[in-house]
Amino acid sequence: MSGIEAAFFGALSRNAESKTSQAGKRYLRMNVRIGDGDAVQWVNVTVFDPAAIEAADKLVKGARVYIEGRLSLDEWTAQDGAKRHGLSAASWHCRLSQIGRNKPKRETEHV
Repeated sequence: MSGIEAAFFGALSRNAESKTSQAGKRYLRMNVRIGDGDAVQWVNVTVFDPAAIEAADKLVKGARVYIEGRLSLDEWTAQDGAKRHGLSAASWHCRLSQIGRNKPKRETEHV
């Protein structure tokens, strides 16, 4: 399945993992929660954005992120033999979002 282009905000369920391909290229693996409650969706994201890879130490559990990439629906067979489905994304743009707990604190001016 080739996937569709998508952009979304979400929260990391664990710290981003830095990986290196067999060809020597660095990338990140992340698990992103989109939505809350009964409407929650989980997306496994592989990030190829060099700026995000350099900022991996800030991509920690609970951080809110903005992702752009190619979204795909994956299917696999679980150990119990049941068919499972899940979303994954190959991201070319990943940033900490500037909303919620990631919002930068304003410096107060002293007069």
